Amino acid sequence: RLFVVDSWGNGGPGEDMLVVSGFGIKGYPVPQQDEVDSSQCSPGRFVPPPRPDMATDHNGVALRDVCFEGDGPHHVFVIGDWGGIVFEPGTPPRPADHRSRLFTHQHRPFVEGVDDTAQLRVAAQMQRRAVTSRPDYVLNMGDNFYWGGVTAMCGATMGVEVTDTGQWGAIFEDIYRGPGLDYVQWLGVLGNHDYGGFMFTSGWDQIIAYTWANIPSSTGRWVTPAQYWRSKVRYSDFSVDYFFLDTNVFDAFDPIDFVGHNLCSMTHNPANASCAPQGPGSIWACSKWFDDLWAAQTAWLERGLDESKAEWQVIVTHFPAEWGKDFWTVLARKYGVDLYVSGHTHHQVVFAPGEEGNWIGDTALLISGGGGGITSQETPDVDGEDDEYGFMDLTLSRESIVVEAISHGGQIRRRLTVRPRQREPRS
Repeated sequence: RLFVVDSWGNGGPGEDMLVVSGFGIKGYPVPQQDEVDSSQCSPGRFVPPPRPDMATDHNGVALRDVCFEGDGPHHVFVIGDWGGIVFEPGTPPRPADHRSRLFTHQHRPFVEGVDDTAQLRVAAQMQRRAVTSRPDYVLNMGDNFYWGGVTAMCGATMGVEVTDTGQWGAIFEDIYRGPGLDYVQWLGVLGNHDYGGFMFTSGWDQIIAYTWANIPSSTGRWVTPAQYWRSKVRYSDFSVDYFFLDTNVFDAFDPIDFVGHNLCSMTHNPANASCAPQGPGSIWACSKWFDDLWAAQTAWLERGLDESKAEWQVIVTHFPAEWGKDFWTVLARKYGVDLYVSGHTHHQVVFAPGEEGNWIGDTALLISGGGGGITSQETPDVDGEDDEYGFMDLTLSRESIVVEAISHGGQIRRRLTVRPRQREPRS
């Protein structure tokens, strides 16, 4: 049984189905995935697999299919690089400042009223839009907390118990709320800053663990059950296969290389750094650990795309397709990948199929790295007439995915209609 509640949790018929850490809104137990007939889809709710012993146990998992009823329109929000820093308890989060002279390629003027409140401005526009769009779920591109992820050490507790650092409530739960957003699930991946930015020992396993969290801040809407995973969403006349990937191999190098932007850096990781047994055992094992993770994912992804019968295939990850573009170009063409959604670079970009600058050809590319957790690439406009901070609203149907890029001022900066891309003929 699942318990249906309205959007305020009053326990009556309503629009949202709520699962909070394995319990209904009033504490009634809700079945885990292995207790439900796998031949049936979950109505309007993504159900994680059972709580694992280690954060990597569910790598490659396929969640039970999810069904959304009705003729639509069906909306999905997209956001990345969103989690700022709370400098004093009780104060709102502020973006990490990436535009100081310490980062010469990012240096630019500071815009008061925007750069200091970017996460809040984007969240406010999501709240306004959610009232009418009523998103079914949110696609989360990672870099959930700046500067260095959850402020706990990886493997600090046994299994995947959650350490309450105070970040989840103040930076996530208390910010993204209101009619149309309450209890809407966030489906996510890890970004390089979730591992630590220039080290690998931050609490990245905690970000996975929050999927099953029992700490007071949790509303049960966080879904990141593994480093890589997949889910099929079924609508009345079409379906979408989502593939969530960890692309942080593109920021994991030899310990002596690229010390300012290297998860495996000798300079920033302590000499005895380790996330064993579920992560790299040392800085010298770090790069190979990410290489092996990537190799496992690419084989898994090809198998999944090859067997996909959905009308839409969507890749969700942190690094844009500029990283690994040769691999993505071949993969997207072979399997007809329709949409590649990412973050990492701190702005909002929409590339149509075949558009100049599109690194992988005829697959639409989205970069939604302007969530406001860190200052943007270029100088924002005080009124929001820019592509620096914002989120995206996707409208899904059998015939098209309509992308609207919405700025921190509420302006629709780009609208693109994506059509299904056909895969290559099988040989």
